[in-house]
Amino acid sequence: MIDIISEISRLCDKYGEEFNWGIVPLENGFVRELKKETDVSQYDEVKAIARSYACDEVLFLFDNNIYRIYHLTYSTNNLNGFPRYKEFLDAEKLVEYIDNQFVEEYL
Repeated sequence: MIDIISEISRLCDKYGEEFNWGIVPLENGFVRELKKETDVSQYDEVKAIARSYACDEVLFLFDNNIYRIYHLTYSTNNLNGFPRYKEFLDAEKLVEYIDNQFVEEYL
């Protein structure tokens, strides 16, 4: 199993200052915002671990086995289907997605 924080740090080193993802501090408001926007009560533990500086996407870890990248709306009046997210059950696929997304959209 790979360590997501180490992998995002590796991508930061690989791409330098141009890379648009970064690790968030343990104390942050992203989980609180996610709880305002959607129901996550079925999970025992929700952590925000990284974010994109290019948009409002935040990487969350649910119960230490489900990764989701949410595009937060910063609104409590969301339509059904919002906020949107991409789910990953495989950490390697998640890192591959972040790497590919950066290359395709910013390089």
